[in-house]
Amino acid sequence: MKQRIIFVNLHSDWMLLKVAMVYIFKYSPALKHAYLLKYLLDHPDEYEVCNYINKSGFSLYTHATGLFKRFINLFSGLENYVTLKKNGISPGRIRVIRKPEDINEDDLVIAYNVCPEQLEGLEKVKGKKALSMLHFHGWEGEAERIRKAGIDVLFNEANLSKTSEIYRRYYNLDIPFVVHPFIPAPRFKKVKPFNERRNKCFSTGTITLKTHPEFLEVYGDPCDQPARKFVKDNPEYFKDTVDCYSEYYMEDTTLKKINPTDNPLLKIYKKFYNRFHTGTQKKYFSFDMVEKFNEYKMHLLGEEILGVPGIGFVEGMACGSAFIGLDSPMYRDMGLIPGVHYISYDGTKEGLKETIEFWQRHENQDKLEEIAKRGIEFITKKFRADTSTKELIQRLM
Repeated sequence: MKQRIIFVNLHSDWMLLKVAMVYIFKYSPALKHAYLLKYLLDHPDEYEVCNYINKSGFSLYTHATGLFKRFINLFSGLENYVTLKKNGISPGRIRVIRKPEDINEDDLVIAYNVCPEQLEGLEKVKGKKALSMLHFHGWEGEAERIRKAGIDVLFNEANLSKTSEIYRRYYNLDIPFVVHPFIPAPRFKKVKPFNERRNKCFSTGTITLKTHPEFLEVYGDPCDQPARKFVKDNPEYFKDTVDCYSEYYMEDTTLKKINPTDNPLLKIYKKFYNRFHTGTQKKYFSFDMVEKFNEYKMHLLGEEILGVPGIGFVEGMACGSAFIGLDSPMYRDMGLIPGVHYISYDGTKEGLKETIEFWQRHENQDKLEEIAKRGIEFITKKFRADTSTKELIQRLM
């Protein structure tokens, strides 16, 4: 018997598909779980994939209320059809569900916390409800939405109850966690011999600033990726050890500021303009990431202070570059061991520089190559789309 996997508002989930915000407004795609959907669709004898479209199913405007909300949600079916076609998926392969009562007790319902409208009305849904915590923010209201929705299990690349101070302080959820590793896309592979690479560290990843009060109360500074920031802000200090390619989120934006004194027509114009001129991080996406990872012997993907790693750490390891990161449960829970599969440091800029200088020494090059080799072997064996997806579904059930 097939297992039904029901995604909530699948057509608007930017972790799984190139959604309307991508193909209309040219937002950068972030398909961190695209392989998961592909695996399920590639195994139709085992799984039936469904899309439960709730009352906030039209993604291009999620702030509507009352009759207007009911009206615009009539277009969610069209959005679903177009989005699936844009992603090369026949709409007939994914069943659309509109009514909560059409979801059964033994169905697995998957929602994403990064899309808060997916939790709307989920308390009326039966089935086993799993919530991805990718890109959680630590807002106090997030926990209440999760409780109200009746979520049974959380899954993420790290167990936030171990790694995140803001999660422990503001969530207080008695819900089990399933750790599910990032999976590198097939294009990330080793193409350049280790001894031909630059004996420096390649630092990359977006730098984001979070200003909501819960974040500032816990961490003080608004920066979510402190290691990325102190490398970018101190180029002279790291000139012999790190080449930095990080960029602040929306650093190259051309948004027009909306002022309270603007007349209504001007405000509409600016909002419309900003929709099409959001920060696209042109500099960040101006180079080939696979090529860069293969150019360096080491790489740094500074972790989020929220308690999660960046997906790029596995991409770099898959390219045969030795990863430098914290000694943390976010890696150990995946099976990675410091000094064996990756290099650990203390999280400070001084500690990072000293660590890189140690591994730059001639007498340490063979050991450095061994760590990079064990890292790529581990990633290739353990972080596979097929086995990881199958294990995830089993554990969520």
